[in-house]
Amino acid sequence: MKYVFTEATEEAQNAADAIVELEYQDLLPVIERKDFKDTSEFRPRSFARLQLRARNAVKELINNPYTKILILCGSSRVNTIEIAHELVAELSGQEPTIAYAPTRFEFFGNDKVDGVLTSKGYVIMPCSHLLDHPKWLNMSDACIAQNESLKLILCGDATECASLQMIWPSLDNVLRSDIVMEFPIAGGVELMASLVASYVKKYKLHNFSQEAIELLCIWSSRQSGDRRWLGIPEIRLCTLVIAANRYANGNTVDNLAVLKAIAAEDYRINYFAELELRNHRDNQILLATEGEEVGQINGLSVIETAGTSYEYGEPVRITATLRAGGEGDVIDIERKAELAGQIHAKAMMIINGFLANEFGAEQPLPVSASLVFEQSYSEIDGDSASLTGLCAVISALSDLPIRQDLAVTGAVDQFGDVQPVGGVNEKIEGFFKICRLHGLTGTQGVIIPASCVDQLVLRGSVISAVKEGKFHIYVVSHVTGAAKLLLKTPWGDSSVENSICAKICTRLDEIGNGKNPRPWWKFF
Repeated sequence: MKYVFTEATEEAQNAADAIVELEYQDLLPVIERKDFKDTSEFRPRSFARLQLRARNAVKELINNPYTKILILCGSSRVNTIEIAHELVAELSGQEPTIAYAPTRFEFFGNDKVDGVLTSKGYVIMPCSHLLDHPKWLNMSDACIAQNESLKLILCGDATECASLQMIWPSLDNVLRSDIVMEFPIAGGVELMASLVASYVKKYKLHNFSQEAIELLCIWSSRQSGDRRWLGIPEIRLCTLVIAANRYANGNTVDNLAVLKAIAAEDYRINYFAELELRNHRDNQILLATEGEEVGQINGLSVIETAGTSYEYGEPVRITATLRAGGEGDVIDIERKAELAGQIHAKAMMIINGFLANEFGAEQPLPVSASLVFEQSYSEIDGDSASLTGLCAVISALSDLPIRQDLAVTGAVDQFGDVQPVGGVNEKIEGFFKICRLHGLTGTQGVIIPASCVDQLVLRGSVISAVKEGKFHIYVVSHVTGAAKLLLKTPWGDSSVENSICAKICTRLDEIGNGKNPRPWWKFF
């Protein structure tokens, strides 16, 4: 890391408006190196064996005679039923029954034939099936109460488990456990190698090399959104491992095969991301990556495609304009047009709060501002553009131009402190692609919250550009730091000549006193 536009003193570096530029070393993965040839050196360990919480819950279900129901809350990205099956079979020594979608007769049985709830042993069932048949629940209570040999495990995601508990009061006091998908990066290579070794054994695949395992760790770290953790969406990881095996050139799957599998998956579902790039190339979307402009700034957003759930970064042009009079507030055009959600509306109110606290504490502001996301035709939500919008309004108030070669993301509070946001990797990569499309100038980059540094798990092309000095990543902790970098002017206060604050205060005084430096006839 290196400090920008500040002295090298410790006091200056700890200042709220300090600006830090990340160097390429700061972007490298924090994976511990472990020398080995391939996964044959590791004992296979399935995803179910990593679930210590679920394992503890299954033990409790087995050993406690008064506990009959266990709810395993997972995600659509893991096979919760398979996890439950493996844990029950291992810990109880019995083969559980899996009832995916039993009919009413199969569920309750009769005097001659046992049903799911009248049989003995362990039964695993998805919550979704009971949600589809709510009329079964009252009779289910009676069957479960009478069957002392039954142990029922209900599996589902958070929404399904919560919905079932709302309509089935008997679940209020049952045993529960979560399926964990995130694991510490410390020891992550061994964990990933053991997990991949279990897939190698189960599906009869080639062994994976050390470099391939390390690349899978980087991929998993990106899934978690934090480079200090491995995020393992088991179903997707298993699919990726099997695909990489097909690209293997020899008896070992190397990192090139894994890269090909990741690239192939990305290619299949990134059509809309490529379409956005085409629109930028054809100048259908107006976004500048060079020059300066008053009241115009590049924001960063994340788009998730319907159906494929593919996330990609989409830069957006945000503009702010002023008008004399009004209540001194920021008019959110997106909200007025009913194209913004409640969190976005809250973020705009926070911008109002900061401006009122900074410049209108003693008397009302004599101007109002309008803020809009240009060329945005669908609903938006979230507070990650509040720093961006605030900087655009500050530019309009001070009449200082904003650098168009920088894009900004971050949330702010009423005191101007910059808060973390999500999707930082996708946002940075989205703006980098647009800059590369327009031509890298060596000054382009992004501004992100300092608290988001640990989220960074960027693609190699971005890291290489940072290393070569063609692209820059700046982190800030306060809006004053972002404004100082964007406007190329110190923040200062009203007494510091040519500072941002002084220019804003001077302009507010002129407008409030009717001394507009640009008379209306000058506009014609």
